Amino acid sequence: MPLHHSESAARAMDLLFGECEQDATCHAAFPQIRDDWKNVLTQLEKQPARVEYSPPDKATPTTVEIQRGVFAEKIRSWMYGRDKAARIPLIVHHAATGDFAPFLQQAIAPSIPDFVADGMYLSVTCAEDVPFINQEEAAKLNAGNPFGNYRVFQQMRACGMWPRGEIPPDFLEPVSSNAPVLIFSGNLDPVTPPKYGEEVARHLPNSRHVVIPEAGHGVDGLNDSGCIDRIAIEFLDKGDAKNLDVSCVARMARPPFATE
Repeated sequence: MPLHHSESAARAMDLLFGECEQDATCHAAFPQIRDDWKNVLTQLEKQPARVEYSPPDKATPTTVEIQRGVFAEKIRSWMYGRDKAARIPLIVHHAATGDFAPFLQQAIAPSIPDFVADGMYLSVTCAEDVPFINQEEAAKLNAGNPFGNYRVFQQMRACGMWPRGEIPPDFLEPVSSNAPVLIFSGNLDPVTPPKYGEEVARHLPNSRHVVIPEAGHGVDGLNDSGCIDRIAIEFLDKGDAKNLDVSCVARMARPPFATE
């Protein structure tokens, strides 16, 4: 991490826009959503947006600068949960017209990054991931990607200043075991897509990889979120991942897209 963050996010964004295009209400509200996405990124690439924002606790508005990298990274983080992802077409469409109010309303509200222990995250990734990233390779891999190389650059920069521990020589070897293992993936996960679950499962012969069609990184925003708990409890009771009733994942529907 985060070498493939942009690649995974672009895949999730493509699926999200595809759902919007197949949804009559979303498509009617945002008929050119893919063009909107390209246009807002192009505009921000040329020049950051400067927007007046009125904080609820202040009488006078303040001017906020919105940079392309920050904008795209915020959008990426909102795809982790389907509740926030439901507002992405609305936010992108308005931003493409120069209206960043919907973006700022969600960006300034608490979100996933606000609940991450950054020090702990850096202590782990600066030892286990970032040392294996080549900056030139990353720039080449993420060239042309709408999410770009922003996250890789920033995280490598942070790790350059952060202390890190040593890892054992065999750290990168895959974990192999005959133990029963239950693996969940969200089809629209912008950071750990199902292909990673499949990769892990190849080394675990008694595993079961369950892909939740409408999930992001978690099941936030989906109905019947208890479905996952029921499957996990059945797995623990049986001690067997193969013969589980996972039919409920197909009924875990996403929330409707926000259009106003």
